[in-house]
Amino acid sequence: MSFDFKYHAQWLESPGYLLAEVPPQVREELEESIRNLNEDTAESYTTRLKGHLEKEYALPITPNIKFITESMAYEYARQFYIERATGQTEVYADTTDGIKYELMNLWINYQKKYDFNPIHNHAGAYSFVIWVKIPYDLEEEQKRYKTNGNETALFAFRYISPLGGIDTRSLPIDKSWEWKMAFFPAKLNHTVNPFYTSDEYRISISGNVFLRENSKGVSIKQDFKEKMFTPLKDYVYNDQVKNPNFYRYKNSEPI
Repeated sequence: MSFDFKYHAQWLESPGYLLAEVPPQVREELEESIRNLNEDTAESYTTRLKGHLEKEYALPITPNIKFITESMAYEYARQFYIERATGQTEVYADTTDGIKYELMNLWINYQKKYDFNPIHNHAGAYSFVIWVKIPYDLEEEQKRYKTNGNETALFAFRYISPLGGIDTRSLPIDKSWEWKMAFFPAKLNHTVNPFYTSDEYRISISGNVFLRENSKGVSIKQDFKEKMFTPLKDYVYNDQVKNPNFYRYKNSEPI
């Protein structure tokens, strides 16, 4: 028995992450901050973070890293229209009402072999990670265990699928990822798996971007606070957002 009929397959899509190369000016600034880091006097972040790491320290928030990360917050909202995905109003991506994004935390992670970062998320609106040094060969790492779905040494996002399960998007972090940045919503769960084949540190820099009132002292309006928790069905969207292909990432070729 057979039938001739038409059908269409439609994926359910959701916001993801931005992947960027760190500009030279930002890299130079961060490298100077790392050179000037004194572990004896630097603020330790180990008790503030989930990572099973012994060395995590605050870094100064310098002009270039502040500019690039705060700019990427607005770019994320532009690319993914975050208010549609999370029920947050357009004010979330607008500065005209006294609201702005601000980089509030910046720290460096020194991960040695066997260390790991369990599944966790961050405070703030957005978070990011910049890979500074990858000491291992990923192919050699993944020879250690013969498993179905080898996740040795990977960075991974964990999120709820449309069917209610837990999906994973793993990033194959090897030497080619040095001085690349992943930028993502702070509440997106993620994890960092251990590596085994090198005695050197895997070094990364992370930070959190918050939504803040501006320096003029403008308070967040009550209706904004209420809209942050307004059910998604109550919003009206423009034609661009209604387009089912809008979420398709522009210029999505890998860096």
